[in-house]
Amino acid sequence: MINDILNKYLNNEKKVNISNYSLDGIISLLSHLKNPQKNFKSLHIAGTNGKGSTAFMIASILQKSGYKTGLYISPHLHTINERIKINLKDIDEELLYRYISEIDRFSDSGTITPTYFDVLTAAAFKYFSDENVDIAVIETGLGGRLDSTNIIIPEISVITDISLDHVQILGNSIEAIAREKCGIIKPGIPVVTSNTRPEILTVIAESAVQMNSELTVYNRDFFTNNIIRENEYFQFDYNSGETDLPGICLSLFPIHQVKNSALAITAVLYLQRGDFSLITQDIIYSCLKDVEVPGRFQKLCLKPFIVFDPAHNFESLNNLFSGLEVFYPGKKKKIILSLMKDKAENQTLNLFKNSDTYYYILDDERAFIPEPGQFKKIIADENIILEIIRNACLPDEMIIFTGSFRIYTHALNIASKFKQLN
Repeated sequence: MINDILNKYLNNEKKVNISNYSLDGIISLLSHLKNPQKNFKSLHIAGTNGKGSTAFMIASILQKSGYKTGLYISPHLHTINERIKINLKDIDEELLYRYISEIDRFSDSGTITPTYFDVLTAAAFKYFSDENVDIAVIETGLGGRLDSTNIIIPEISVITDISLDHVQILGNSIEAIAREKCGIIKPGIPVVTSNTRPEILTVIAESAVQMNSELTVYNRDFFTNNIIRENEYFQFDYNSGETDLPGICLSLFPIHQVKNSALAITAVLYLQRGDFSLITQDIIYSCLKDVEVPGRFQKLCLKPFIVFDPAHNFESLNNLFSGLEVFYPGKKKKIILSLMKDKAENQTLNLFKNSDTYYYILDDERAFIPEPGQFKKIIADENIILEIIRNACLPDEMIIFTGSFRIYTHALNIASKFKQLN
């Protein structure tokens, strides 16, 4: 029922680009709902890679500290209500339907043309307001400056690593994309970033100066040191000018999650100095050791060893494979890959040149369809993947589904079938 309504707005989404987009749609929807975003505190996250993981870590720490915490993320893995959570619990489907229906009735009666993401964002903000959350962790959908979420005035803005992505919409240079992401920086509101590339950092620093916002930067103002693998964890020391946290254990993989966790720590320590004084170092240690982010290097089956990771652009895929070599050195790997057309750039495809990679064609008009011979085998049937894993995998081999969030359901289906056989 929810998707039937939301699908009406997909065409509006497809028309979006920087030249013709504005925040008029979301402003109108929120005005109709009496501006629910003004009724709760928030933290705003933009970036290309690591937004979801960073958001989950921050939300976990806030919740465990006793704060009623909203979380708005995208995309979803199974169902749309995964995107909207309070205390890490998905919004009830029937309740989401009621919110979406109300917004839809208003949209039908007016002259605005909201997007799919406008409608979902308005529903999330209304839910957080109605439930009186203490704070909501809000992840941008795409970009920043003109993202539907960019209506809030947060306690702090967080910018994760930026790389080339969505170039048709955000711009075809890293500086142009960084400028769009920096659109979430608000006057006088502090910003913390994990970006270290000079050309990106220059853009962020200029934006922070223009907004009179204090800027805190990874490897300049806060650091991670002594990173080692300790069983199923990464162990590292966090330090900044004010706080030292030695021997943190992080349950997330691959190694770039250490940087994301440092970003999360820095953000929550800032909140702690304000209205969120219940956050303690013990809670930070505990949450990072136990945190689970659905769909991020998720182990779906142990026999055979099947994992899913949503790495979907050159930088995130390169990080994934580098991390695999550190964490699973010498282990044979089979890759089941799916990509969207806008992610299938030559440098991305070259990552798979000498690997044992099978390409799975998704039933999606945006899916990339490779040329014959580009991969070991091109497949459009789940059952064929099942047979390949059953017949061609060594007992200690790892099978990695990656390249798109949209392959997750297929990976889960295949893993479930093997679990039934075990």
